[in-house]
Amino acid sequence: MEGSSSHVAGDGNQKGDEIINFNLKWIVSTILAIWPWLLGSIIIALIIGNLYLRYTTPIYRSYGELLIIDSKKGSSTSGDDIMQMLKIDNNKINIDNEIEILKSRSTMIKVVRQLQLNINYSLAGRFKVTQVYGNNKPFEFINVDSADNYYNCKVNIINNSNYQITEENGHVIPGHFGDTVSGSLGRIVLKKTDSFAILPIQYSINIGPVIDAANSYMPAVDINPPVKSASYITLSMQDNIPERSVDIINTLMQIYMTDNVYNRNRISNSTMAFIDERINNVFTELSSVEGNIEKFKKSNNIADMTTQSQELVKANSETLEKLANAEVQLDVITSISDYLQNTKDKSIVLPASLLDNSGLSDLMDQYNTLNTQIETTLIANTPDNPVTKTLISQQKEVKQNILASLASSKSEVEITVNKIKSELGIIDKHIGEVPLVERRYLDYARLQTIKQDMYVFLLHKREETAIEKAATVPDATVIDPAVTTGIILPNRSRVLMISLLFGLAIPFGVILLRRGLNIKIINVSDIKKLSSIPIIGEVGNSQDGQNIAVTRNSRTIISEQFRALRTNLQYLLIDKKDKVLLITSSMSGEGKSFIAVNLSVTLAMSGKKVILLELDLRKPKISKTFNINHSSGFTNYAIGKSEYKDIISPSGIDPNLFILPSGPIPPNPSELILLPRTEELFQRLREEFDYIVIDSSPVGLVTDAQLLNRYSDTTLYIIRQGHTYKQQLNIPNELFSAGKIPKIGFIINDVIANRGFAYGYGYDEGYGYGYGYGYGSYGEGYYTEHKKTGIMGWFSRRKG
Repeated sequence: MEGSSSHVAGDGNQKGDEIINFNLKWIVSTILAIWPWLLGSIIIALIIGNLYLRYTTPIYRSYGELLIIDSKKGSSTSGDDIMQMLKIDNNKINIDNEIEILKSRSTMIKVVRQLQLNINYSLAGRFKVTQVYGNNKPFEFINVDSADNYYNCKVNIINNSNYQITEENGHVIPGHFGDTVSGSLGRIVLKKTDSFAILPIQYSINIGPVIDAANSYMPAVDINPPVKSASYITLSMQDNIPERSVDIINTLMQIYMTDNVYNRNRISNSTMAFIDERINNVFTELSSVEGNIEKFKKSNNIADMTTQSQELVKANSETLEKLANAEVQLDVITSISDYLQNTKDKSIVLPASLLDNSGLSDLMDQYNTLNTQIETTLIANTPDNPVTKTLISQQKEVKQNILASLASSKSEVEITVNKIKSELGIIDKHIGEVPLVERRYLDYARLQTIKQDMYVFLLHKREETAIEKAATVPDATVIDPAVTTGIILPNRSRVLMISLLFGLAIPFGVILLRRGLNIKIINVSDIKKLSSIPIIGEVGNSQDGQNIAVTRNSRTIISEQFRALRTNLQYLLIDKKDKVLLITSSMSGEGKSFIAVNLSVTLAMSGKKVILLELDLRKPKISKTFNINHSSGFTNYAIGKSEYKDIISPSGIDPNLFILPSGPIPPNPSELILLPRTEELFQRLREEFDYIVIDSSPVGLVTDAQLLNRYSDTTLYIIRQGHTYKQQLNIPNELFSAGKIPKIGFIINDVIANRGFAYGYGYDEGYGYGYGYGYGSYGEGYYTEHKKTGIMGWFSRRKG
């Protein structure tokens, strides 16, 4: 079918639409061209993805929740006002501090020791090593000597009673389950578990330092409050053994609560020790005073006192009780102040419960809490650690506030003591009027009262501290024990999706890579990027290998392509005098002769008288194609040895087609073209023929084509897909821009739709001087092709 279509330059939107259509067309054509490779790539990628899922150890996520309780919350005392004035945190629970304690290396070390996480059991399979943990372990490996170093061995279970340990150095240790054996690690005991099975199987045991195991598990535990203002925290962990992550989280929460109770009881124990020491001293003094009173009564025969003396003793006792309380407070304040100033032990615990000043007691509680946090932090960090330095700085600040508050309280108590002593002075004056014996007895009684009150006060404080210790509960409670939420890695759907995408991307990636590395013309866009010369037609691959691919009744695609090319030539040869077509290329093997022959046949079949000139005088091929004797031809005519009528032969293919053979190969082809008889020949041919087709030499190799261009009306420059180099387009570009060949157009030869992985030329491109043709998708049976059966036959027809 012949036809033409107008190619109108569009605006920016049209160009954008063309690009989109081209990209979509390219994608669809590429998929259709490489679908077996694409399908194979997808299948292989999915197989690899499933193998990855099969043999990759899954990662599970476990999480638990812990509520941090503020034991001080709700206790509104006057001390809170003092703490506010001093801008102190009033010892409230700090979630960030508690999280740091949970994250600390010291806490994780306790978890590792309790769960023996530094001992790893593994079982080697055919493709991967599986770790064994918890109830799945057939035996417990117990290191009696608790050596904290590296040790690797293999344990072979021989039977129900015997095993064999093979150490790294090759030393073999036979043993019985439950017995103690000796190895390079020291004394070892293997005890069977409930999961023990009599199998001749080998386990690997890897032991490392506890601190190394703690360092490896610390980053795996994520501890954060779900909400910034929340008083509960979430502990989560990812591990390939879900039971282990659950045990680690639960043990971590339990150890935290146990340490919390221990630290709070430590303050109570320190306070009770301080009180017990004071009780012992006061008891000794009280016993001494009571003994002296008893001796005094016996030596002076005193059974009772007078009414006046009794009233003085009562008044004196009440005042002395006040004085005793004040002096006890003063004594405690002085002791604590001296203790805090003079001791070099930074880990001291202050007996906060002995003071009646709630604000000062709160300060001392905060000091004790900071002291505990510093000790915990120093286990895992150095004193130069920012967290430790911050805590030490806070403790120093609290210490200074305590000393200042103690000094202030001491002054207040001293004023109270002096006032009470003044009252006692008045009472003493009245006592002075009492007889000497009774006065001395009153002195003993007064001293006894002081010691008794001190003793009773200390016993009362000790009982309060004991009750507080007994009622101590952790400042945390487990909301939800750890549970496993399931597999988080690998994500099956994501892995399969990525595998599918890789399966799709790899073939396209190979195509793009090949295109990027390719130096030959593969796509129409390669030409358009490198040249402004118009493309006037394209010719597909001749699958049957015949040089003459066009016949009068043929309905093949290649026949239609030559007919379309014939149509496009009407827009190049506008003037009736334009009839000479020069066909050339960059190098040999690009199909000049094939295009020349079939174009000539196509023109002749339209009823035009056509002559094909075999002027590739160096490698003539036309005569052989038409089975014509080329012993007499152009070279004979040019030198005057043959006449015009002797060198023109009918083609034998079509009555309208004639052939002018090359004649003998001359030593100087260029000089023959320049002879006057050549010009005479073209003048006569123009008079007798409608079309003159010249098959010339490659212009990239010799100058014959440039010399013949003076006789031609237009030049058809052949580019062969997958054969012509991109750099060779510089040749026609230079000839065109220099005006040596002013009228030129490209013909793309040997177009294969799936060549270069579907980088074939599209059939909807516009060619020529504003005109073009399109091949589109013709209906079934529009072309006559060699019939093929099956899917590949359908696929081949679709490619055509």
